[in-house]
Amino acid sequence: MPDIDGPVHKYVPSSPGCWKAFGEVQAAEAQRFGHPAAHRLVVDAYMAQHPGDGRDRRDRQSVFVHLVGLCAVLEHGLPQPFATSLLGQVIRQRGGDFPTLQRTGAPGSVTVLHMAGAADPTDYERRALEWATSVWASWSAQHELIRSALRAVLDRVQT
Repeated sequence: MPDIDGPVHKYVPSSPGCWKAFGEVQAAEAQRFGHPAAHRLVVDAYMAQHPGDGRDRRDRQSVFVHLVGLCAVLEHGLPQPFATSLLGQVIRQRGGDFPTLQRTGAPGSVTVLHMAGAADPTDYERRALEWATSVWASWSAQHELIRSALRAVLDRVQT
């Protein structure tokens, strides 16, 4: 990432260069592809790749719900708009009780920079899936907890 000074997110601990790169990816996505289905994966991958230290409830909640979003799409094949609607339900169901999650290894080998230069919407979606898969794999120690939270919400939706 470029080593620059600049703004960062309030509770997402990324460097100014990384935060800027994410903003640029979002702007290019909107200009080039409108609001593609892959948008949700891009947001979920970025946010899950940047966990806080757990002192702020917002960073605990952010990582948790974005991992649920990744699980919903990657493991259950749920359409991304539906996966997005589930995130609010996860928040309500947990009532603000989100554990501090620990990643067992590196944050994944793919970063936001992977999204730059996508040739077309299909290429953008492919890149988003690769990034999301890398980030999801980096949280393997938390998969059962996240799967359980997703199942609890899906059970309520399906009944």
